[in-house]
Amino acid sequence: MHRCGTGNGTAPLAESVPRAHHAEDAEQDPGTLRDLVRLRRDEPGLRAVWLEAHYDAEAESVAMIADRTGDDLAVRVEAGVLSTALRIAVEDWALRPDPTAGPPLGDTVTAALRLVTHVGRRGRRPRHRNRPAA
Repeated sequence: MHRCGTGNGTAPLAESVPRAHHAEDAEQDPGTLRDLVRLRRDEPGLRAVWLEAHYDAEAESVAMIADRTGDDLAVRVEAGVLSTALRIAVEDWALRPDPTAGPPLGDTVTAALRLVTHVGRRGRRPRHRNRPAA
């Protein structure tokens, strides 16, 4: 996985995201976010907006990673993995039958990103730059 600069060196991007921004605004009113995520199950328009927001965030992640690495396919794959992990974490948190059960949203997101980092460490991915074979 790509690495991102931190105060004391570099860290995998999935580990850097929680350090860069903790979802404090969502934590201040988690009920509203929870209600919106739950509504998207039954409201096709809201579901479309939810997925579009994640798609747009993925595009921003691609641009951010590409600026730092100059990579292409690997950047899109990593941004997609991070975007999906964030989406699943929020949905998992919001769809718990008992809203008081389990960790808060920020901890759930951090756990999902740690899973991404763990999977990334299990094997090194080959670098791919869309170059034709020689």
